[in-house]
Amino acid sequence: MQGRTSGTSAIGRKSFVTLLLIGCALSVLVAGCGKPSAEDQQAAAVGSNGSSRTPEPTESSTADNQAEAPVGSSSASNASGRAASPQTNTGTGSKSPPVETRTPLPATDTPYQQYAAKQASPGKTSPAVRPAGHSDPSEPAMLPTDPSPSQIDEGKPVPPLGGKVGSSAGTELPRAQFLEQPDDPAEPGRPAVLPNPLRSDQPDATRHSPAQPDTMASRPLQPGEPPSQLADEPAKPPPSRKGKRSGEPFDPIKENGPIFVGWPKPQAALVISGRQIGYLEPCGCAGLDRMKGGMGRRHTLMKTLAAKGWPAVGLDVGGVAKGFGKQAELKFATAIEGMRKMGYSVVGLGVEELRLPAGLLVSLGADTPTQPGLFLSANVALFGFDAKLTPRSRVLTLGGKKIGVTAVLGKRFQKQIQSNELELSDPHKALGGVLPELAKQADFLVLLAYTAMDEAVELAKSFPRFDLVVVAEGPAEPPDRFIEVEGVKARFVAVGEKGMNVVVVGLYDDPRQPLRYQRVPLDSRFEGSREMQMLMAAYQDQLKALGFAGLDLRPVPHPQQQTNGNFVSSKKCQSCHEESYRIWRRSRHAIAFDTLVNLDPPRHYDPECISCHVVGWHPTKYFPYQGGYQSAEKTPELVGVGCDACHGPGEGHVQAEMGSDKQLQARMREAVRITKAEAADPTSKKANCYSCHDLDNSPDFNFEEYWPDVEHYEDP
Repeated sequence: MQGRTSGTSAIGRKSFVTLLLIGCALSVLVAGCGKPSAEDQQAAAVGSNGSSRTPEPTESSTADNQAEAPVGSSSASNASGRAASPQTNTGTGSKSPPVETRTPLPATDTPYQQYAAKQASPGKTSPAVRPAGHSDPSEPAMLPTDPSPSQIDEGKPVPPLGGKVGSSAGTELPRAQFLEQPDDPAEPGRPAVLPNPLRSDQPDATRHSPAQPDTMASRPLQPGEPPSQLADEPAKPPPSRKGKRSGEPFDPIKENGPIFVGWPKPQAALVISGRQIGYLEPCGCAGLDRMKGGMGRRHTLMKTLAAKGWPAVGLDVGGVAKGFGKQAELKFATAIEGMRKMGYSVVGLGVEELRLPAGLLVSLGADTPTQPGLFLSANVALFGFDAKLTPRSRVLTLGGKKIGVTAVLGKRFQKQIQSNELELSDPHKALGGVLPELAKQADFLVLLAYTAMDEAVELAKSFPRFDLVVVAEGPAEPPDRFIEVEGVKARFVAVGEKGMNVVVVGLYDDPRQPLRYQRVPLDSRFEGSREMQMLMAAYQDQLKALGFAGLDLRPVPHPQQQTNGNFVSSKKCQSCHEESYRIWRRSRHAIAFDTLVNLDPPRHYDPECISCHVVGWHPTKYFPYQGGYQSAEKTPELVGVGCDACHGPGEGHVQAEMGSDKQLQARMREAVRITKAEAADPTSKKANCYSCHDLDNSPDFNFEEYWPDVEHYEDP
């Protein structure tokens, strides 16, 4: 008994020790959970923009790095006076850049005034070139009020515009391509696959993945059986999936290259644009940081050049407008007002604006007793040449240079104009009458040629006095250098389209290199200016005030309306197609309208935006169908990209299923059926994904990558 008792005690002691060790281990684990690891501590030091926070450089380090940092380096970015937010003097010798103060606007009632007051609220700084890594739009970087002489001294490298924030001042970056430099054999890498607005990261267990296209996704509901609660739960789409570069923040300078590398301060800088064709803002679903263009970014570029002491002026070859009708006119008026604010002096007349009423053109940009005009043409006259409402040439004095500018509309484009409010003449004849006097007044001559390239070359050969010819027709992306033609003195600039880029031509008093060329991508290195943001808000407010009727948008019958009836809500489809409805509710199609409402300013009164975000509108021609979306208040069941947006009006199919006519049911089922092949075919006569996911709105759309997040196969 004694031995048994002793053994039992030994076992008890061992158990106690074992329990004690387990308890200690658990305590260590619990303590470890509360203590950040080295990786966690490093991650905690990364700001919301994804870049590590490093100490601000001192005065001496900043000064030392100003002349040496290449475009895109952190020290050069700091030297240019740009910071993510005003810095406090910490006593280490670091000083904050000049800060522009703002007075809050008084409380107001109209949406535009409320937006203006919100944008001018205390603590907001003037938008400027944003250092990469500064992702908070509520804290834009500042432009320096007075550029330091070291930034603009001739012969020194110009500090970067929108340089990357980093710690390596001597990192070599790709150089901008100039005319005298050899071609860079390195082609830019394939663009990153963009975040997919339809894809999700939900576990495979929650996703529907049918084995065969003709397999029923869920069993049909029995009579009287209610749909499951899950099928009607609010849409809570997971975050979009990243592409191949997920976790890697988009770097516009790495993607599109630095700008103005090695440029000394020019005697004058010509900011050249054209073929904007209605694009006021960056457009698309790819994410604003990855898109190019926008008048706000262009304005920031102009302000930045001015802050650096560069005498700059804007010249536009024409093609600002797009289409016709009330919205086209309103958008054109907004664009012209924006160009005036940006500092444009000349805008040529392209075929797009000449389709608008001549009276509108006169009121917006022609010479009048009350304001100098923007529009210019040697061979196009609003209401005739005798009216003298359209100047034929203009001389601009800039940085001590006298720059003579004229413009022409090419013969081929003249054939596209039918208006008794315009007087047109032959381009050669018109220039022959304008150029002699213009050449006497100017020492640098520019021709804005809204022509084909071959006609522009012929004009340059016929009039060799021109130094620079800007051509409207050309590739969507401007070349990275001047276009030169053998035997022609003038150098040619092609402007691209959609306002995604501008070309800056620097004029120098240097016979070895009198001109420099820089294509400037208007990417996310530039923050949109506050002034243009206000202008865009006013434009959206005008659309809201006019309404669809005020914009002369009259609903038309849908091509399938006679056979399919009217549109129905996606809720109608749920009772028979529970699983498909569940998939739709979890997709971004279901909340497509919300993305417009949540923009700043909101875009849900803009026909060009809502057409791909609601049911019952033509996706590319921006007009409503009968029975389609009218407003969020009148037709809330048609917001978002619902079932009928792709399958067509569903009323006939729903009614057929309520009856007993099997042949009618079969016809109606076939009428709303869309195969995967049809959805993936841009030329399909039925609705296809490319109607909305086009190159403008989804430049990196890949059908095979997007499809799994919306795929559903159920017999209609």
